[in-house]
Amino acid sequence: MVDIKAFPYLGFVRFDLTNKEFDRQFNIYFDDHIQELANKPGYSTSWRTKELRSVDYFGYNAGQLEQEYMQIYAIREPGVFSSFPSNPQPPVMENVPWRRDLGNWGRVFYRVLALTEKDTRAGRCWARMEYHFKGPAEAEAKFQADTAQYLKHVLELPGVHRVWQCQHVPTPAQIGSDPVSKYMNLLELDAPENLYDPSLNEDRLPLNAGQEFAGRHFARLLLKAEPQK
Repeated sequence: MVDIKAFPYLGFVRFDLTNKEFDRQFNIYFDDHIQELANKPGYSTSWRTKELRSVDYFGYNAGQLEQEYMQIYAIREPGVFSSFPSNPQPPVMENVPWRRDLGNWGRVFYRVLALTEKDTRAGRCWARMEYHFKGPAEAEAKFQADTAQYLKHVLELPGVHRVWQCQHVPTPAQIGSDPVSKYMNLLELDAPENLYDPSLNEDRLPLNAGQEFAGRHFARLLLKAEPQK
């Protein structure tokens, strides 16, 4: 499990691959890329995910449609990302043809309020549950505490291995618009059905802590990269 005292932030690099002609080369490149970053100072574990959008998952996802691919980095602080997009963009070279097809590119950061793990197993699926806080400012601390208790109960569900409680952090290193919500619960699962009951069209354990639902998104874990000692 990531040491959130040493690496208290998650950085999400998000984009769509609009044309799948060079999908294989694209995935090979980013598999190597997240391992390269995981080995750098200020970075820890990294992950790659791809949204589950087939007809089999219609109705599971809800809220604003987000980018298809995400690279997720446990980091010391957002400043470890010092690169920004070139303007104008450099020409696409033959050795990276997939760059032609990247779109809707952005980068956002969250502070990890809590990370709790039930076991050391890796899940094949990630869920992002997004919420707007609804209530006066003085009630926000209670909302955070209630969410932390809720996530402990969610972790008891079969097939749920670990949960993150996250809060969006505006920072100069962000690229693009803010995420759709201030708060996000991130869960590592065996399958979407561990969290969501498709027969009832609702979460198995709904959160009721004065929040406003903003989105539910399931993604397949493509790769997890650990720092190489």
